[in-house]
Amino acid sequence: MPEAESKTTTRLTGRPAHQNPERELPAGKIEVMPRAIASIAGRAVAESYGVVGVAAKYPRTIGVELLAPKHYGRGIEVHFADDYITIDLYLVLEYGLRITEIAHNVMSNVKFAVEQALGLQVVKINVNVQALRVNSVVS
Repeated sequence: MPEAESKTTTRLTGRPAHQNPERELPAGKIEVMPRAIASIAGRAVAESYGVVGVAAKYPRTIGVELLAPKHYGRGIEVHFADDYITIDLYLVLEYGLRITEIAHNVMSNVKFAVEQALGLQVVKINVNVQALRVNSVVS
């Protein structure tokens, strides 16, 4: 179904444990677009220690292009397969810190944020380090 590539659908089949068990949920569906998921992931990335920012996967200029939060969709890709989500992050990290530790921390933060917000499982998060910032200069 080509629709699955561009959005995810969550069916309202059960009820959360915190709701009144006698309350019936209306039939229907909730569609969450990749841009919304990228916003959730971007916020989690921005709150992670050692991350300078989100970089464009394909920069418009030579070098690395740091993105403003409203353009995180150019540096965060979201892919769907059934009810599973895969996220590709393109980041600039701070020089002098352990890159693997920062990347694992980012993966954990993004996975938690997206799963909490959507209730869907994130199966893979790929962290692509586009550059390192040395003394306020991106290299």
